[in-house]
Amino acid sequence: MTPPSSSSRAGWIAVAATIGIWTGFILVSRAGGKGVLTGWDVAALRFGVGALIAVCFLPRVSLPPLKVIALFSVFGGIGYAVAVYSAFRMAPAAHASVLMPGALPFSTAVIAWLWLRQAPSRPQRIALGLVFAGIVLTAADTLSHGAQITGMQLVGDVLFLCGSSAWATFTLLLRRYPMQPLAATVATTLGSAVVYLPIWWLFLPSTLEQAPVAEIAMQAVYQGVLVVFVAMLLYTMAVRHLGPQTVALLMAVVPGLSALAAVPVLGEPLSLLALAGLGAVTAGAVLGARQAPKAG
Repeated sequence: MTPPSSSSRAGWIAVAATIGIWTGFILVSRAGGKGVLTGWDVAALRFGVGALIAVCFLPRVSLPPLKVIALFSVFGGIGYAVAVYSAFRMAPAAHASVLMPGALPFSTAVIAWLWLRQAPSRPQRIALGLVFAGIVLTAADTLSHGAQITGMQLVGDVLFLCGSSAWATFTLLLRRYPMQPLAATVATTLGSAVVYLPIWWLFLPSTLEQAPVAEIAMQAVYQGVLVVFVAMLLYTMAVRHLGPQTVALLMAVVPGLSALAAVPVLGEPLSLLALAGLGAVTAGAVLGARQAPKAG
């Protein structure tokens, strides 16, 4: 058996750390969606704090052309953040676990096929089928609880899917415009902050002054430091070493991990239906990671 290269090991370490941060992101954002801060405020904290860190690394990186910065900011920054933070105010966070990381392999595969003409291989199609089965089972468990799906919840679900599609596009953009992970992270963070923060300050509703300091601090540190910068850096590193489709499939384990973590953290029990769905998603992610071609 051929031992993994140092590049491959770095990619696996990066994706494992990203999965951990994304799992916490669902739990922290779930708490934020029920808090005082608006979704616009959480996005502002994400980009504002992240930009302060990014500025420190600016002398060490060579930024890509303005067109690439704009694309990264639209899909990996503003588009993703505005969609998901708005959705957390409208739909249950359980939907987020299924419709964001769970739908990411499908979004990536479909966009890669339509945009890059990269059709998934037969093993990848089998893996995607398992992930799809897990999404259906998990969604069925959510619906079986008898909660009525309101118009707002449907809008939230659509926004979660929009966020997943935006992140899938960003994943493929990283492959189309390869660069050092730090440069991609700094470009995305600063580009998003420069565009979003003035709009938020001048036009968007805010409850920042009414929110407790503890809530602001939690969202600022997790969203602005761990999610927007550390996770972004690790994610771009993982995509560079392992390839976008492999990484997207691996991120499908996040719903299972976040659901399991919600049992002790949030007191949310797991049914047999939910466990079956999470098992299918995890199996699909593992199969897809084993079968997907290695990045060149």
